Amino acid sequence: MEGNSGGGGGVDRGGGGGGERGGNDVELVCKTLQVEHKLFYFDLKENPRGRYLKISEKTSATRSTIIVPSSGISWFLDLFNYYVNSDDHDLFSKELQLDTKVFYFDIGENRRGRFLKLEKGIEEEELFGITGPGE
Repeated sequence: MEGNSGGGGGVDRGGGGGGERGGNDVELVCKTLQVEHKLFYFDLKENPRGRYLKISEKTSATRSTIIVPSSGISWFLDLFNYYVNSDDHDLFSKELQLDTKVFYFDIGENRRGRFLKLEKGIEEEELFGITGPGE
């Protein structure tokens, strides 16, 4: 695993965040995590509408991004920790409603191991997700 941090005025790595994309966004904190062949970016940013957490997964072929509004970061992290720190193999899917966004958390398993799958829906739009290895 590799970590990287930075602050203020950093370079935006792209990847899109809907309304969060633009020249007024200020990068407050950025962390990078490499797990196997995937890179995960955790960027705390601020714009005129407020702070938000941008979580991106990048592989050689794809990039997925989820934007978490500041009002829900602590709830989001609580659910994330529930999955990451649990030894229980019978974990249930959960969802978190924040304003017009719904985040879906689900555990899966394949030949490479357990993983946490995160998906975001906005009202009734299509879902996209970030998948990462579990414990």
